[in-house]
Amino acid sequence: MDGLKVPPMPQRPNAADLQPRRRSSCLVVLAIGVGLSLAVLLSILMIGFIWPLVVGFAIFGIIAMQYLLWGWWFERIYRSQPTDEADQIR
Repeated sequence: MDGLKVPPMPQRPNAADLQPRRRSSCLVVLAIGVGLSLAVLLSILMIGFIWPLVVGFAIFGIIAMQYLLWGWWFERIYRSQPTDEADQIR
């Protein structure tokens, strides 16, 4: 046990370092680029059978819009400041 050293505990990070980074616009552009690339690849592979691609994009587009809408709505409610009415109820 003579040579055993315990490393020091790491320091606690600042609260500013724990805030989430907002890069949603970059992710949207990246997702659109990947989607277009896949659309081109699939249309080349399917050689003119475009209807399955349109139906697939419609289905996944609806799912994505619901995800974005519910996420926006939840974040708006979750992160909103309490109103006067809510304070009166408590």
